[in-house]
Parts: sequence; structure tokens; C-alpha cells
Amino acid sequence: MNVPLRKPDYAPLVILFLAVAIVAIGCSNDTTEFPKLVFVDSPDCADLNRQSLPVTNLTLNSNVASAEVAVEVAGTSSQRAQGLMCREYVPSGTGMLFTYDTDLSDGFWMKNTYVPLEILYIDSSKSIVDKIFMAPCPRGDLSDGDWEVKCATEAVNYVPKSSWRYTLELPAGWLDQQELSDIAEIGGTASWD
Repeated sequence: MNVPLRKPDYAPLVILFLAVAIVAIGCSNDTTEFPKLVFVDSPDCADLNRQSLPVTNLTLNSNVASAEVAVEVAGTSSQRAQGLMCREYVPSGTGMLFTYDTDLSDGFWMKNTYVPLEILYIDSSKSIVDKIFMAPCPRGDLSDGDWEVKCATEAVNYVPKSSWRYTLELPAGWLDQQELSDIAEIGGTASWD
């Protein structure tokens, strides 16, 4: 018996393929997941919040290059007070954006901070007013009082040359590696307020 060949019906296969493609696109994410936070094992770090803050992406631009950076946003007084304290490292391409409601003129310190950082002081129009290298200030074998005096004394070097509204802390040297040493602009979809 001869059975006539029928033209195959590809519609169910096409529908299945499209469904898989839509699910794959829907599950994909344009940004990578923020790296796991790793904290120094120290009694001075025992009471810190070890959860990541809300994360946003910024685009940093210089005259020769641009780079994306994923930043935790410290917008409350307790988040800003902790900052990047007790972090074992700050992964490349990440950092912390500190936001304030008013302009300030003082600087930051590095008490209980174990990694070298670069800080960008940024005014209310999002222009960079200063970029400063900050060295770690771990306790070592110092008493509480001596440790605070040491870190406060070093912090004199971290006061920017003019008032600012925001700061962006990044791993020291990362800007140079990205050819962003003369950063001209910070953009992105981040809400800074």
C-alpha cells in the first residue's frame, strides 16, 4: 500500500521555538549580578550590615574611553556611616555612590576600611569637583582612641577643594585601568536623589 507523503506541518515547531526564545529573552538580564560581599574577619566588623545596598549602574566617560560601573547606593545616614568598611576587597567595576540632600564641604575618612579607594567628590550638577586617593586605615594593634586619631589625621588629606553633594568610591587604580583618569562625565539611569 502506498501512503501519499504529506507536507509536514511546521507550525507547532515554530510556536515552540518562539516560546523558548521569548522565555530566554525574558529571563536574560542586561546587567550582571552584583558580586558577593566579602567582609574581613575582625571583632571591629562584627556588628556591620553584611547585605548589599540597592545597586544601580553608572556610565563613566573620559575624553578617550567610557566604562560601566555597578554601584551600591548609600542614601541613609546608617548606610553612609558604614560605607565600604570591613570589605575584604571591592571588585573591579563596582563601587559605592553616597547621596546627600545638601551640599557639604568636609571629607571622608577610612577608619576600619581595608582596601585603597579613589573617591570622586561630585557637586549638585553632577560635575566632579575632586578626585582623591584614600589609603586603608585598619586598627592594627591600636587602642580605640589612638586608632580614631590616626584615621582622623590621615583624613585631612581627603577633604575636597570645593563643596560637593555626592561621592563615588571605587577601587584604587580602576579609573586608570579603564583610561578614565581624566573623567569628564558621569551618566546612566541612576536616580541620585
